[in-house]
Amino acid sequence: MKKALSRAKKGWADMEQKGKWLLLLFIDILLFICALSLNIIALYFLVILLSFFIYRNGNAVLFKEYDDRKRQKYEDYKVVQEAAKESIRTGKILKKKKEL
Repeated sequence: MKKALSRAKKGWADMEQKGKWLLLLFIDILLFICALSLNIIALYFLVILLSFFIYRNGNAVLFKEYDDRKRQKYEDYKVVQEAAKESIRTGKILKKKKEL
């Protein structure tokens, strides 16, 4: 029961963090639109700084699921690549083709 509660609390904490970063991203987008429409140079720099801050600190929170999927696909790719290198190195594929 305690583990389920701790997981639920962690889930809420993750959602709060993600909500915070999404709010900052939304504010940054609004500032960018205002900077384009009002053509205020200082606002451009503020948008750039805020975007850089969000990228550096909020990227892991905002895109955690995407990064996990991408990492898993890369690991699968590396396994297939190593298997292909090994089969080419040992010549198993070429021997099977000659037998056919």
